[in-house]
Amino acid sequence: MKGKYLPVSLVIVLLGACFSLSAQTNTQLWMDWQVSYPFRNRYLLENTTSYQTLLTKGERWASFSLSPNLEYTLLPWLDLTAELPVAYTRQTDQSSSFEFSPMVGAKYSITQNKRVTIRLLTKFQHRNFYHIESNTWELKGRFRVKGEVWVSINHPTLFYDKLWYTFVDYEEFIVIDEQVNERYANLRRARLGLGYRHSYAHRFEIVYSWQYSRDEISDVFTYSDKIIQLRYKLYLNAPKVASGN
Repeated sequence: MKGKYLPVSLVIVLLGACFSLSAQTNTQLWMDWQVSYPFRNRYLLENTTSYQTLLTKGERWASFSLSPNLEYTLLPWLDLTAELPVAYTRQTDQSSSFEFSPMVGAKYSITQNKRVTIRLLTKFQHRNFYHIESNTWELKGRFRVKGEVWVSINHPTLFYDKLWYTFVDYEEFIVIDEQVNERYANLRRARLGLGYRHSYAHRFEIVYSWQYSRDEISDVFTYSDKIIQLRYKLYLNAPKVASGN
């Protein structure tokens, strides 16, 4: 019976943390809609539409982005990715920006097709950053490194319907040249999430994140943001099930 009520308990814990901290300084809300289209057993085409904003009173920051991504399975344990995020951001009441940031990366599966899945993701992002008010461009690069653990709660693996799962990850954003003049360039982010796969097509996640940032490379990281993230995933092109004779 404990296993039956574990997902409900996790939801209560996550929601309690979200609402208890939502009134504190620098709390963000993210809402994502992700559409995924796997094909030819090796490719995955995705796009994530995202709206992000500050819930903190007196602050002004919001961002709208599209992130098309193509993933290719090179080896059973190695996927290669190419992504082109495009975003408009209202940095403050006086400044806004437009950005497109081509990104290439790799995803290494340490364990897979088990109850616990462990992965390591590495990315290099070339940021083309346009300051609208000053009509100036900044071209910068940064690395992103993330480790993640996914756990199936009520099934042997993550590939079942009516599935509850949880995940935790940690990511470093590493600027390799001069500081970009923006709010969230250098980051450290840890996340805890709970997901439900209703069917192959429909999946839902609630995520709570702790974010550390700094404005200048010489500064120390400070605990600056809490993030409440709501995500709906839609998977198209379901695999065909062979019929019996």
